[in-house]
Amino acid sequence: MPLKARVGRHTKSGQHHCQNWVADQTTVIGLLNQIAMSDGGMEGMLDGRIRGRMVAGMASDALYAAISRFEDMYFPGQHSGFVDPGGRMLRRMEELARKAAASAFPDPAPLPPDFFQTSLDILRRKLLDSRKLKLFSESERKDFQPLIDMAVAHVDRLKTELQLSRLPWPAELFGRAWITKLAINYVEKDGSVTFVFEPGERQTLPLPEMKYGQPVDTNLQITTGKLGALLLYEAGGGECCMVPPYHSGTITHLGPPLLIDAQEITR
Repeated sequence: MPLKARVGRHTKSGQHHCQNWVADQTTVIGLLNQIAMSDGGMEGMLDGRIRGRMVAGMASDALYAAISRFEDMYFPGQHSGFVDPGGRMLRRMEELARKAAASAFPDPAPLPPDFFQTSLDILRRKLLDSRKLKLFSESERKDFQPLIDMAVAHVDRLKTELQLSRLPWPAELFGRAWITKLAINYVEKDGSVTFVFEPGERQTLPLPEMKYGQPVDTNLQITTGKLGALLLYEAGGGECCMVPPYHSGTITHLGPPLLIDAQEITR
């Protein structure tokens, strides 16, 4: 995920904090946790919380130390102490994270050329494809796993009990997430999320209930809190999207392209 602002502290200005939006901190922490210690990463050991929670506007001592360690290894003498959106340090982290993920999540075994697949078969296979988890931190992977397990069981029921070959709805949701009309949203310092539906008016909505395959309108917006959510799509021959924590987007835009090659879809 791209960064919206700087993450870390200004080493050369008395370690003053950068913008440090929670979503940006989570992105950097996730990247560093995927990278081996020998490559300048934290190998799953970086938390980043301050007194048990992520704090907007403040990089923890552990996060600042991890960023500085990575910077000293690859950009000695720079001593900035922060990661810039689109900067060299971020690109290097992403490169090393992809390299680590490629070795940790090998390509699945190919299917026989004559193997017949329905849309639900394709969706099930994609849910179980571990490569989709490769850009998430270890803790985020653990949080996603129950949603994946529930979605696989849901797909199996649709196949065996209802004798379906595809999802009965354009999109379905697993997990806790706000489904709203398009709105600007903000992550507050306490980790809560507020929405702006009308100019100048913020609303704090209660945490949504857990959803277990609830149909959702693809024209609406999904917003996650401290936990991610899982979307299943009927389009694309069966597709899924793992929505990261503190992330927002239009449901249709997070899914597969609307225009696809009909030969790729097997009903």
